[in-house]
Amino acid sequence: MMIANSFVAATDSVSDLFARSGIGMIPDDNAEMERVQAHLMVCVYAKDASGVRAIFAKNDTEKLIASLRAPRYFPVHAASASDSGAVLSALVDILPAEALDVRDENGLTPLMCAARHGHVAAIHTLLAGKASVDATDQSGYSALMWAAMSGFVDAVKVLLGYEVYADDSAQPVGVDRQDNNGDTALVLAIRAGHYDVVESLVARRANINTANAEGECALSVAVALGRRRAIRLLCEQRDIDLNAIDRAGLTVMMRAADYADRTYDSSILNLLIGQNARTDLKDRDGCSALLRAAKGQSDIAIEHLIAGGADIHATDSNGCSALALAAKHNNLYGLRFLLKQRGVWVDARDHSGRTPLFHAVENENYDMVNELIMHGANSCLSYTVIDGTVLTLAQRRGDRRMVKLLLDKGAGNDIKDMAALPG
Repeated sequence: MMIANSFVAATDSVSDLFARSGIGMIPDDNAEMERVQAHLMVCVYAKDASGVRAIFAKNDTEKLIASLRAPRYFPVHAASASDSGAVLSALVDILPAEALDVRDENGLTPLMCAARHGHVAAIHTLLAGKASVDATDQSGYSALMWAAMSGFVDAVKVLLGYEVYADDSAQPVGVDRQDNNGDTALVLAIRAGHYDVVESLVARRANINTANAEGECALSVAVALGRRRAIRLLCEQRDIDLNAIDRAGLTVMMRAADYADRTYDSSILNLLIGQNARTDLKDRDGCSALLRAAKGQSDIAIEHLIAGGADIHATDSNGCSALALAAKHNNLYGLRFLLKQRGVWVDARDHSGRTPLFHAVENENYDMVNELIMHGANSCLSYTVIDGTVLTLAQRRGDRRMVKLLLDKGAGNDIKDMAALPG
């Protein structure tokens, strides 16, 4: 830009500079053609439309156009990115449509550059010149996707007016085109947090249930990222699939439970419960949303899932209940809440015969052991995996503090000599 400005300051126009330079018809030499391209770029940066037209008028237009199909410089891209309206119009008037789809070193077309920067006038100009709205870059991003990711809602609206729409038998194009990861413009806008763009895409009937390569739909991505406004908007759509399962085996409800546990915010979870999303579906480990919440670090998701009708007696593929998983994963707050629930099975055994108390003793979690015994856990049960009781387990682990706690809680007198314990 500084070079261009110095040219403009020294001359009435950049075209005058070329006239005085004596550059007329140029030979076929590549170096000479590159010099002309360089002069063309000076005009573009100087926003000198007359200079642009003069260059094409004074030189072999066909050869110059041909050179711009495999350029060293990218004048149309530069004009699009800088929103140089008159210069871009001059280039569009002169160049054939296919020249408007030349890709720069990053694989972007001029239309993508304009969309990326939100230059609506440039988008109109390029599309009027028949630039391809369907072109994609190396990542599979179209101009619409670039505008959506960048948050330029006006650019999105313009591009939506030009997008091509296929029938139901064709591959998704237009608003539902997918990038190399399977993400649509809608999902990209959700990831970037641009709600106004999401709103525009949904209004244009973007397919809200399209899954990406990971099997994630717009709603699951929105839930995982906590995009509340987008979640509410998506849930208002009649065709929303509230129970879609991604390739990791996770449902939207599971993601909401994970988010609630991570952030201690149950608003999204409650919204889905209010929409009657299912709580009984299980992931690849046989865990429902409640069981996943039990493996977390809080009680918030557990509380709201149970209030929403989640089955407190459900077990995972190893036969572990929510109470057992809370004990196994040291979720003290979750365990305390579960112990207060009517009908909870405090001594329920998993497939290996372990109870929640066994897991608590094994984890050396004294607070949990105390809570479980206070709520009726039987400390005298025998376990085949250790051929003894939890007191036996504590003794073998050399946990003198746990042994004393169990004895104080009435576990029996299996330990004859406390002094014999290690440590």
